Amino acid sequence: MARITKDNLILQYKKKFLKEYNSNPEIISVAPGRVNIIGEHTDYNQGLAMPAAIDKWIITLLSKRDDGFINVYSVNYKNRKKFNFNQLDVYEELWERYVKATLSVVKSEYSLESGFNFLIGGNIPIGFGMSSSAALEVSIVSSILSLCSLDYDNYKILKICNKVEKEILGINSGMLDQYASIFSVKNKFLLIDFSKIEHQYFKNDIQGSSWILINSMVKRNLIDSEYNNRVDECREGIDLISKKMKHNISLNSISINDLDCIKKQKYLYNRLFHVINENHRVRQMKNELIKGDLNKIGDLLNQSHRSLSNYFEVSCKEIESIIKFSKNHSAFYGGRIMGGGFGGSTINLIDNNLKNEFITYVKSEFYNEYNYKIEIEEVCFADGLDFVTI
Repeated sequence: MARITKDNLILQYKKKFLKEYNSNPEIISVAPGRVNIIGEHTDYNQGLAMPAAIDKWIITLLSKRDDGFINVYSVNYKNRKKFNFNQLDVYEELWERYVKATLSVVKSEYSLESGFNFLIGGNIPIGFGMSSSAALEVSIVSSILSLCSLDYDNYKILKICNKVEKEILGINSGMLDQYASIFSVKNKFLLIDFSKIEHQYFKNDIQGSSWILINSMVKRNLIDSEYNNRVDECREGIDLISKKMKHNISLNSISINDLDCIKKQKYLYNRLFHVINENHRVRQMKNELIKGDLNKIGDLLNQSHRSLSNYFEVSCKEIESIIKFSKNHSAFYGGRIMGGGFGGSTINLIDNNLKNEFITYVKSEFYNEYNYKIEIEEVCFADGLDFVTI
């Protein structure tokens, strides 16, 4: 099946906007989803991560209205909502909650005078670790700030989106997903240092291999998952070590040996053990990607997965089966669970020459064990946040 392009999606949605509101949008904001090559659960620990945007997007089409009301049409949910700025804390559905939470924070940061007509849609799978919610936030925030000619830059968009998740939605997340959606450059990896909120780019041109996403079809959302518990456990461990050392520490500044003081609290030790080693793996991954050593890249992916499964405990039986089946095939260099965990997808590096055989094999083995079909597709990298002016 042919991949849908950004231009085709925009064209479809422009027609739907015209039909819905009998006028054209004034601004279109296009925010991509992302994969994360390595560096999982490190962002909220002021660590390192290596994401890249992909060719799946959330697109917001927007125009002003002068009556103070906000109309939102969700293409994916085939649903409409109409409300005003005094009704942002009332919601019936999860997608509506995200939209209203985002509007609430933008309203608190800026004085918004007009109402709006929104049409929102996209092709990022929801709940499978590709950051559909972050792309939604980025596309809504950027469309309003741009249309209203407000004073902002990309870091302001990042800050607002992070505030949406932490203060309104109650998700104690870092900034990885939104950062990747905003700042990515096609065919380059971002190496983000969250202790400094800065990044660098480096080339992604490894030869003879493909990045493959395997969607377990196990849905989760961060609001209702164990995600916040992992954040709290990391903070608890850091606080205990800081008290022992009599100064505040970050996981970027200590070694595994510094964890000895919390060894008796095994689950805290395990969480921080993962984060410290994951930061090291991110640094190693940059070097191996530049050299193009596929076996070492694969080994780092496998190490990351074992750590996420055994020490951070965010995997599930379906993901473990996918990794097991993948390892049984000669095309597989390495792979790991991606995203917040507790379901979602794996990111895998495989031999191009055996790509089709690999996909057929893993699909068949998984179906035989679970009696339902998983989705597998090749990753195509994309640019970050983009605007279309009308």
